[in-house]
Amino acid sequence: MILASKVGYFARNHALLRVLCLKRQLRSSSHQRFSFKVGDTAEVCKTFSASDVRIFADLTGDKNPLHVDDDYAKTTRFGRCIVHGVLTNGLISAVLATKLPGPGALFLSQDIEFPAPLYIDEPVVARVQIAGIDGRRINCHTTCVAKDTQKIVMTGTVKLFMMKDTKLNT
Repeated sequence: MILASKVGYFARNHALLRVLCLKRQLRSSSHQRFSFKVGDTAEVCKTFSASDVRIFADLTGDKNPLHVDDDYAKTTRFGRCIVHGVLTNGLISAVLATKLPGPGALFLSQDIEFPAPLYIDEPVVARVQIAGIDGRRINCHTTCVAKDTQKIVMTGTVKLFMMKDTKLNT
């Protein structure tokens, strides 16, 4: 009799544990609905001044004369100082963290190319588009376009992970 009651107790607890595990799996599965969907886009626009570029160079130590020395830059194929590519890429980070997908987005990886230079005092638009959603993993296409000339100055992809405390649409 004692053995039968213990077996019943373990069977009930095992069933309860299975239900709890299943609920947890469903919460973290691809059935989640975020406040964004594939195809959504967001952007920011910024113009980097010579002062912005100088501050970035001082902060990072990247004082390549191509970015900070007008006389040197004039002798290059660009003809004038250009903005650090990583500074331009920072705008993508701003979009991802504040607009789309927004707070809770954690960078996993990024692939970027710089097909054309961005010049100091040239307005740029950084744009993110949601390309895929697989559970909490988000794939995005990214571009930075010089606003006045429409030339692409940066393009790439980003893989993100949405943290568990990120709000979901219900």
